[in-house]
Amino acid sequence: MRNTPSVTGSDYSVSSGKTMLPAEESNQRLRGCTFVHNVVKKLDMHQYVASTACVFFHRFYMRQSLSRYHPYEVAGACVLLASKVEENKRGLKDIAMACSYVAVKGQAKVAADDREKWERLLKRLEIVVLENCCFDMDILHPYGFIDTLAPEFGLPVYIAKAATGFINDTLRTPLCLLYRPEVAAVAALYFALELHGH
Repeated sequence: MRNTPSVTGSDYSVSSGKTMLPAEESNQRLRGCTFVHNVVKKLDMHQYVASTACVFFHRFYMRQSLSRYHPYEVAGACVLLASKVEENKRGLKDIAMACSYVAVKGQAKVAADDREKWERLLKRLEIVVLENCCFDMDILHPYGFIDTLAPEFGLPVYIAKAATGFINDTLRTPLCLLYRPEVAAVAALYFALELHGH
């Protein structure tokens, strides 16, 4: 992850000149994905929406710099896109309100005042995220592989649940881009087995 636009200071089209250390980039990605999870939780949406939004988020920042686009704003646009892709759609106003609420850490009055600003931001950034993800919205997650492999190998349900938890945690990092979903599923099952002493 040493050659991402945030670290090198240039995206695929222009040089921004601003760079950050890989540790700072990892921290910003973590904050963005935490924002995704909080917005999805606020809207009571399915985990698949958060997972898909995190993949879009990491894809976006493989082409763009964190210094050019604020992670919360991109995260909100990723939630909007993921809600459509995963057919768990919420209205733009609802997502904008949830983003505003999470961004101001629950200050309802400030969130209500910022809702329209978030609506405009999400509309604009939805297209930008689509372009930077090359309009590839087909995401295959490791969950299906875990659900298939666990019973096939006679693993208890708690092992599958622990593996799913590991996958959810890794979505806050770019590992979802580095490894195929079936590899991530097997690794998560292995770690779950190790954790529970099998």
